[in-house]
Amino acid sequence: MRIGTSPSKARISPPAVSPDRRGARWPARVVLILVFLAAALAARADRTPLKPGVNLFTPPQDIDIGLRSSRNAEAQLPMLNDPRVDDYLNALGKRLAAHAPGYPFPYQFRCVNDESVNAFALPGGFIFVDRGVIEVSDTEAQLAGVLAHEIAHVALRHGTHQATKAYWTTLPIAAASSLFGGIGGAVEQLGSGFAEDSILLKYSRSAETQADVLGTQILYDSGYDPRALAQFFEIVQDETKQPKRAAFFEDHPNPDHRIDRIMHEVDLLGGPTPNYQTPTDDFVSIRRYLRVMPAPPAPQHKRKSPGTTLASQPASARPSQASGSK
Repeated sequence: MRIGTSPSKARISPPAVSPDRRGARWPARVVLILVFLAAALAARADRTPLKPGVNLFTPPQDIDIGLRSSRNAEAQLPMLNDPRVDDYLNALGKRLAAHAPGYPFPYQFRCVNDESVNAFALPGGFIFVDRGVIEVSDTEAQLAGVLAHEIAHVALRHGTHQATKAYWTTLPIAAASSLFGGIGGAVEQLGSGFAEDSILLKYSRSAETQADVLGTQILYDSGYDPRALAQFFEIVQDETKQPKRAAFFEDHPNPDHRIDRIMHEVDLLGGPTPNYQTPTDDFVSIRRYLRVMPAPPAPQHKRKSPGTTLASQPASARPSQASGSK
């Protein structure tokens, strides 16, 4: 007898499992997966469905237009050019953009050295935020709400949708093709310059409402309090009570309507998520850093309000917050 084959040392095989018993394990797993997927789909279903409108341009052309326009914007606007602030905005913005639907645009965020409470987005994901937005925000969620609103404009491609409507309204397709050398020519023309009253920034009331709704959904999916954008608009409304208020919410929905619509979307989402994110040390540090920074130089000419104007009241005119945070 060979070594290792004696009856006392023979390997004992595990009891055989019948095919019926092996198969019985899978239905339970499948049911669990299906329940999980159903819950996820249900969570997504309880929200307003949104999709981009008709558009002559492709998403890569959005990026081309936005990149060209952003370079001109940076040359014209008083950019803060502070890596600490821009890095913070990009970290926060990209965390939010990860939950934006549609084409994966290369979102970029820059801070403008202006105390106005203002922000705007160019096609393709190039987003500019005035330092005043950060300074007046009470929480990181409120700042995130502003960024999410701008991200929504990009994701829904509102800029090039507006350009498409303008071309269709003012010119027959054949004439537009001849004048601009086709869509390629239109891309070059739209991106050749930057103006804060550009067609790329003149959103309709419907587009503003869509950006509010999708921005609220992005906040919710990112783990922030989805009510934060409405809270920010309430702050902006308080700003308008100041004696030196300037143009505010020009050509946009009434703030009360916007707040009501946001809160309706919050209800559809089931309310704030449990344990939603609270202000981070980074946010508090950046806001304090900006508040003690020297005031920006007075502009040589009054800036026009972009299509996504949130307000134009300087942050320095805002009364101090009761929260006590700096």
